[in-house]
Amino acid sequence: SNWQFAVNGTMEFPAASVAKVPVMMTAYHMSDLKELDLAQKVVYKPSDKLGGAGVLQWMPPGKVFTIRHLMLYMIEVSDNTATKIEAETIGLDKINAYLRQINITQTRVTDPTMLKECPAADVNLTTPLDMAHLMYRINNSHQTFSPASAKEMLIYLKRQKYHWGIWRGVAPGTVVADKTGHVDGVLNDVGIVYTKSGAYILSVFTYGFTKKSQARIFINDISRAVFEEYTGTKLPMKKIKKAKLRRKSRHARR
Repeated sequence: SNWQFAVNGTMEFPAASVAKVPVMMTAYHMSDLKELDLAQKVVYKPSDKLGGAGVLQWMPPGKVFTIRHLMLYMIEVSDNTATKIEAETIGLDKINAYLRQINITQTRVTDPTMLKECPAADVNLTTPLDMAHLMYRINNSHQTFSPASAKEMLIYLKRQKYHWGIWRGVAPGTVVADKTGHVDGVLNDVGIVYTKSGAYILSVFTYGFTKKSQARIFINDISRAVFEEYTGTKLPMKKIKKAKLRRKSRHARR
């Protein structure tokens, strides 16, 4: 319907791993233009290894991956090592040029590790509205991507493993295609929620909560409120509370 509602939608926030979305989109945009081959092979070097989220850090350097395979790691398990290889292979300049080309003006990707934090000068920044508009482009592929490219991106987003945010505020069985972000003091989640009443995009960014659990509950509560309003379905509070009690803190940055 193109209807939107925003609170601080244009406020800049540290992007954390949500910045992996524009990296992915740039790769598929270049692939559609035949400027990048997603089957291209790259070698995992010792200098690529990063800590935090992901599994590549535990693999021996020298392994060979395709760009498409690294994309899977980057989105599905938020692998920081895979992201660094992807971003440096594509080029930060091309990622930022693509964002400007599609009129995403408040997002910048200057840190390929996705781990730098404020007050670092080159921390990745974005806004809730910028990220919502990027998700809209993926979900409306006829505007910007080939159907095959959009399908692959949505598959990765639907399979991402961290369900502590938007997922916690929707009814069981609801499909969400999202990307979370997490560094110290920052918890973000942006995604497409597919319901029987239609699909909507939700983008929630937080910065400065003293406890991660507070930020997660904040995102959960917003997600639940939006889901209930959009679908007209009242979710049992008992189940939501039980989910909160089961939630455990994660220490890996993602």
